[in-house]
Amino acid sequence: MITLTPVERDIHSHLLLLAKEGDPANPAGSACITYKGLGRAIDPEGRNPGMSRPPFRTMFPSLGHVSMYEVEHGRPMLSALVVSQETGTAGPGFAELARHLQFEVEDDEAFWRRELQETVRFWSANDPVLVVDAAVDRVLEELKQIKALLRKRGA
Repeated sequence: MITLTPVERDIHSHLLLLAKEGDPANPAGSACITYKGLGRAIDPEGRNPGMSRPPFRTMFPSLGHVSMYEVEHGRPMLSALVVSQETGTAGPGFAELARHLQFEVEDDEAFWRRELQETVRFWSANDPVLVVDAAVDRVLEELKQIKALLRKRGA
């Protein structure tokens, strides 16, 4: 079970606010933030240069933990909102993390776009039932996997 650090909670809170205010019809134009923008938002004083200045060495693992936390709770990868200033898309680490989390990723950018759309759709709905249902669905899926393993061992 993943527990977020104080900095990761700050990142989570900021991204959650962006996702909730985003427009599902235009998620890239309404909810995305650059790595630099996120760094400035969570570390405006610049006290943690790995978080607030390129190459953002401490930001990337924190973003990964935030997305792993979200997936663990049955929700989309919240770090989909964070993009490169140069490309306007997620960096290569996003797709790498998705693969690590057992998502099927054939095309990095297409996967990112779908995850971005799903993240903004999920959170902008502002529906607490969706949040609870996502967590329950995740638990039920894990129980299903455990049940299958037990059957396999007992057979």
